[in-house]
Amino acid sequence: MIVTPRTALLAVAVTAALAGCGSSGGGGTSTRTTAPSAATPSLHAADPATTAAISKAYATFFGSASSVQQSEAALQHGADFAAVLVAQGKTSYASKSSATVSSVMLRSADVATLRFTISSNGASLLKDTPGFAVREGGTWKVAAGTFCALLTLEGSPPSACKDTTITALPH
Repeated sequence: MIVTPRTALLAVAVTAALAGCGSSGGGGTSTRTTAPSAATPSLHAADPATTAAISKAYATFFGSASSVQQSEAALQHGADFAAVLVAQGKTSYASKSSATVSSVMLRSADVATLRFTISSNGASLLKDTPGFAVREGGTWKVAAGTFCALLTLEGSPPSACKDTTITALPH
């Protein structure tokens, strides 16, 4: 993930972009939805094990020591972003990045709202940024919508970011 000073200045836009993420009670058998919910979900604090699992997913996904395969495994629908992750892994930023999660609230059994900070070389670039985590296949992962919001700030979101079957939060 490339985070430039320009991106850091646009961190407020992440809040706006992520505020639109959500789920609705759409029909069919899909576990994903295409529209945000009009109602504010009820949030409750995550237990320590859930918080640790989500923190690990964010640390793995944004961590400079992680391989592309590890980052892909830590991202919701990670295979849909494989080419982007390879390209991001070749940047100078990738060699010195990290992320920490500061708070986690559960929206449902499979969706969490959180705050995280992305750092590079120990300096916070995106501080206290809102994001989401989803439980996919029993494992907590960085929500695709959160990654897409960051890629949009960079100005180069891939087509997967326009596909709501990939970016929507599960119910």
